[in-house]
Amino acid sequence: MAPEQKAQATQRSQIDGRRTYTGASYTSYRKAAGKNGWWDCPNPERIGYPNSAAVDAVVGRHLSYPDFDNVVDHIATCAPCFEEYNRQRRRYRLRRTGAVVLGRAGLLILGLYWKHGPAKPPAPQETVAKEAPAPVLTATLDYTNWTAQRSERARPGPADTPHLTRARLDLSIKLPIGTEDGVYTVQFRSNGDGPAAEATGSATWNGTSEVLKITTDLRGVPSGAYTIAILSANSSVRHYPVFLE
Repeated sequence: MAPEQKAQATQRSQIDGRRTYTGASYTSYRKAAGKNGWWDCPNPERIGYPNSAAVDAVVGRHLSYPDFDNVVDHIATCAPCFEEYNRQRRRYRLRRTGAVVLGRAGLLILGLYWKHGPAKPPAPQETVAKEAPAPVLTATLDYTNWTAQRSERARPGPADTPHLTRARLDLSIKLPIGTEDGVYTVQFRSNGDGPAAEATGSATWNGTSEVLKITTDLRGVPSGAYTIAILSANSSVRHYPVFLE
């Protein structure tokens, strides 16, 4: 077989086998083809030659491409087309390598997603309008000059019956002189019924009077005349009038 025919047959075999000349083999092939004149093609622009789609079909082994065998024969005997074939083969390999890498990365991401699930957004915090607490008022009831009654029908003292606002109160009750220090229970009573409100506090001498301090909430107590019953630890009871408004 002549060197040119041998080179072309080898070239076609390499194309059909999806292998490309590289290194020393490719250099030897070019020298052999050059000596026989077919490598130095007078038509480097490949005018009238198979287009890139045809060369790509050979690279991708699309055997159903029209005149597939003739395109292979042409590439094996045409230096410019063979160069084009080699370029597309390199691009083809890069694409396949990239696809494999992307595929593996996709599988990894899918596995992580399957294992851990999608990130859950934080639950929206509901804004609940909170009712502002009612203010605590400071009030004073002065019974310093009153005479304590043993009955719930407390008689008025030297002044009118004191009035008290129905609210949350820090209440100071000034008791008659002679009242002992100690813990007392304060009840707001109406017409002999049970206490409408009740609180406990301590009475102490402040230098001018005996003051009993309690914290109470009278917002739910109806307005009207009441009796304040002050119960000591020894069960003695003292009564004083008050009007809630």
